[in-house]
Amino acid sequence: MHVLRVGSRTSDLAVAQASAEAQAIVDANPELSGFEIVGISTKGDVDKSSLSQIGGTGLFTGAVREALLRDECDIAIHSAKDLPAADHPELSLYFPKRENAHDVFVGHTDYRGLPYGAKIGTGSPRRAAQLRHFRRDIEIVDIRGNVPTRLSRVNEDLDGVILARAGLNRLRIDTGQDLPFEVMVPAAGQGALAIETVAGSRFEPFLEKIDDHTTRLELTAERTFMTTLGAGCSTPIGVLGESTGKTVALHARFTGEGSKIEIRRSSNNPVTLATGLAEEFIKRGVRP
Repeated sequence: MHVLRVGSRTSDLAVAQASAEAQAIVDANPELSGFEIVGISTKGDVDKSSLSQIGGTGLFTGAVREALLRDECDIAIHSAKDLPAADHPELSLYFPKRENAHDVFVGHTDYRGLPYGAKIGTGSPRRAAQLRHFRRDIEIVDIRGNVPTRLSRVNEDLDGVILARAGLNRLRIDTGQDLPFEVMVPAAGQGALAIETVAGSRFEPFLEKIDDHTTRLELTAERTFMTTLGAGCSTPIGVLGESTGKTVALHARFTGEGSKIEIRRSSNNPVTLATGLAEEFIKRGVRP
């Protein structure tokens, strides 16, 4: 019997989602007697600067991956949207069933009834760009911090904040309005978890049992799109794959200064679909 060592960021949300998924892995594998969380601080946790200023990839995942490669944990559990779009050559990657992928508005009013010049908090360049396109008068306030901290700003100095519905669900916080995809296209991987282990390790068969085929199709399309485009977390682009288990529909939106490029296509081959869609964005002048 083995106690599964689970690498995770130390935030309440990261620990909650890692613990829930680790329990699902233990339940599916009688060879495991339980799990323990190995908490790891990442660059994104330590550096409280604006995400647009920090830049780079792997802000919230690099240190966790390094701990996995040093054998300080058996598996690593990430929010899939935090993971670099390109797969790591030394790690195997698995995706449990996806949660709700919507962004959610939490504020004093319905998002459609915001007052002129409303102050909305978000640290995401993607969310900020799409909000500005939705309402030119909105003032974006750059915020960081855990979910309760960001929610508390609504009762202090903001008219609203934008968060991920999946994160609220995992913390069992029932509040806010899901933003329609017509208003805001989510980040690649939003709502999904990504689980990694060292390629060829004894833990691969354990993770294969919780890998979800439909989620894998969707995230393969989204991650291939981002890799082909060369985009990262600072690029104001949203992309969402929706799969029936056979075909994948891919919806991508780039929102720049005074411009928007939006394309929807579907195919039974997620890689070909995503590559072609990204190349179309590049032809139209989108650069990371």
